[in-house]
Amino acid sequence: MSKYLLTLEIASPTERLQAHSIREAAVLYVYLLATKCKLPAGGIAKIILQQAPVEAEQTLMDVCTYSHPFTHLDNLPEDAADSAIRQSLIEDINEALLSLAALKGWETDPIDKLHAEIIKRDYRFAGTAGRSQKNPSKTLTATAAWRTDQYINIGILVQGSKNMPEAFFPATRIGISLGLFESLLGPVEWVNDQTVRLFQVNKRDYWEIDTASQTVKFHFPRAESGEAHGQYDLAKMYIDGWIVEQDLEQARQWLERSAAQGFSRAVKLLQRMNDGDENLADPVMNSRK
Repeated sequence: MSKYLLTLEIASPTERLQAHSIREAAVLYVYLLATKCKLPAGGIAKIILQQAPVEAEQTLMDVCTYSHPFTHLDNLPEDAADSAIRQSLIEDINEALLSLAALKGWETDPIDKLHAEIIKRDYRFAGTAGRSQKNPSKTLTATAAWRTDQYINIGILVQGSKNMPEAFFPATRIGISLGLFESLLGPVEWVNDQTVRLFQVNKRDYWEIDTASQTVKFHFPRAESGEAHGQYDLAKMYIDGWIVEQDLEQARQWLERSAAQGFSRAVKLLQRMNDGDENLADPVMNSRK
C-alpha cells in the first residue's frame, strides 16, 4: 500500500476540452507528485476525477473515484481562450482535491503547495532538466527543456545576456506521457559557439541543434558506427516515428546499409518495402501517440 498519491486520472469533464489538454493537466499533476510535492493520501495510490453535478466518492482497494462539479469550466464563456480553459480545469481539479481531502481527513497543506507549484509554472507542463552549460565563448547558456502544446516538445532552452530573450529550440516531440519523456532529457554539450548537443539519458544518442540556422539532426551512434543491428534499429525508428519524424527514405537508406551486411531482419523488411507493403509501421511504436 502506497503512503502517497501516485497518479491522477481526469475523466473528460466537458466537450470543450481537447484530449491533449486533459492529458497535459494530468501529467503535470503526476510529474509534480513524483518530483516536487508528496501528497499523503491514506493508502490511496490513484484518484480518478469525474465531473458531476454533485459530489460522490467510491474507493476500491487503493483507487478512489471522485465526482465533483467543475464550476470554473462551466462558467467560462463560449469564446474563452485555451489558456483560460486550461487554468479553469486546473482550478477545478484543485477544488476537487481539497474537497476530497476534507472528506477523507487528509492534510490540505500538500495540496496547497502542489497548486502553488502549478501556478508558478503558469499552469503548463513545462520546465528544464539537468545542469546548464555555457558555450566556449561564455556568451550563451543551454539547458535541456520541454514545452507542451498538443505534444511534449523536447529541446534546449538557450539564454544569452540579461537583455536577450531566451529561446527554445525543439529537437523532437512526443505524446503527452511521462515514461518516454523522462528518458529523453539527458545532459547538454556545446560543440562550438552555436551548436549544442542534447543527449538522451543513456548519454549515447543525441540531437545536434544549430542555434543559428535552427536545424536539428538526430544521431544514433550504433548505426553511424556501421553496426548492422543498430542500422536496422534506426531504420525502424524512422518507419515507426519513434522519437524522430517518420521518414521512409531515411529508413530505406539505413535498411540498405544493414541488409548489405546480411542482417536478416533488415533484408526481410527491405523486401517488404520494395514490394510496396503499406503496413510497415507499428502504430504502437509511434511516440506521438
